[in-house]
Amino acid sequence: MASAPAGRRSHRKSRAGCLACKRRKVKCDEHKPSCGNCTRHGVPCSFTSLAEEVHLSHASVSAPVRSDDVPDSASPSTIASMPSQAPMISSLPVFDMELFHHYMTSTCFTLTRTPIVQAVWRDEVPRVGFTMPAVLHAMLAVSALHLATSDPSRRERCTAQAHMHHEIAVRSVTPNLASLATDNGVGLFLFSSLTCIFACASSGSDNNFLVLFEHGRLANWVLLFRGTKTVLDYSSDDFSKGKLGPMFMNGSRSAAARNCHTMEQGQMYTWELKQLIYRDFSHDPRLRHVYEEALDTLSKTLGVVMKPGEGPRLQTADIFAWLLEASDEYLQLLVQEAPMALIIFGYFCVALHKIEWMWWMEGLSGRMMSQLYAVIEEKYRDWLRWPQEQIYWAPESTNT
Repeated sequence: MASAPAGRRSHRKSRAGCLACKRRKVKCDEHKPSCGNCTRHGVPCSFTSLAEEVHLSHASVSAPVRSDDVPDSASPSTIASMPSQAPMISSLPVFDMELFHHYMTSTCFTLTRTPIVQAVWRDEVPRVGFTMPAVLHAMLAVSALHLATSDPSRRERCTAQAHMHHEIAVRSVTPNLASLATDNGVGLFLFSSLTCIFACASSGSDNNFLVLFEHGRLANWVLLFRGTKTVLDYSSDDFSKGKLGPMFMNGSRSAAARNCHTMEQGQMYTWELKQLIYRDFSHDPRLRHVYEEALDTLSKTLGVVMKPGEGPRLQTADIFAWLLEASDEYLQLLVQEAPMALIIFGYFCVALHKIEWMWWMEGLSGRMMSQLYAVIEEKYRDWLRWPQEQIYWAPESTNT
């Protein structure tokens, strides 16, 4: 029989040694109640069953020993053999890691139906988030809301985590808006986009979160959405050729589609409303121009969204383009709850309804209509009848 290689001593393995020796991977003399190694090092010696050893091994890996449990003079062997004195708690943000994983494997694919743009949301947005925390927190906020819709049993916890990340994102980006617009336009654009998605999704669980106007000003989500145009205008980034290029190529196609549909195709839905504007504001050319301009641009949007068979191909850019095109004068009239401005926005709810296949848009048109119906004078409510029919909303569905 072959002998052991020179320079290496053979020895009998200790299969019933104490736990301290097993952890240190040294031979135990198995002397009880305290083995020679533990006696020499002055540490507690314990012999345990295999089942207990596996349990303790997993516990020792799951969390570090607290610093206040370790004497200043403790040696590495002493620390290794110390029994657990308190429940082990992981210091890793496990829930946030789950939210990140959920975003990468699920949420990013729900923000658009275009595969090349899905790839941007999946690959490029997290990379930007690693250099701009506001984007990362906004991304996790959206992921948490999506997980809440996917798993109703966790809705309360997910929603709370979503609002926490949203608040951190807003606090971290607000003081740096001016510099970000020029130095990190891509990050600011993504932050604004994710915040708008968050606002739309939040309105389903928090009726007070998403409103059009309150206390004499537009809702923050509307301002942020319109702010994306300012970012595009003043940023030094070339969005069409940079990381977000596929997004903007897709947006250009959407814009071309809107322009290809002449205004007349949408005016069949707004013709009577335009006659009302002409009649009621003939004495005020300025107001008539503001309303006619808002309605004409909305007619282009309706010309696209009402086209038979167009529904599955519609994207958010097809719809929200109108919010970018609407004049500041019109939006100010909306804040002031001017009846005609409210009616025009009611017609916009028809376009919103066409993209409610997205989880974060679901029910949005009805919630907007509820707010419009609650503040508009009763004598004008008949003008909201057509959009109400198109979005399948009835006054009885409001609490007002």
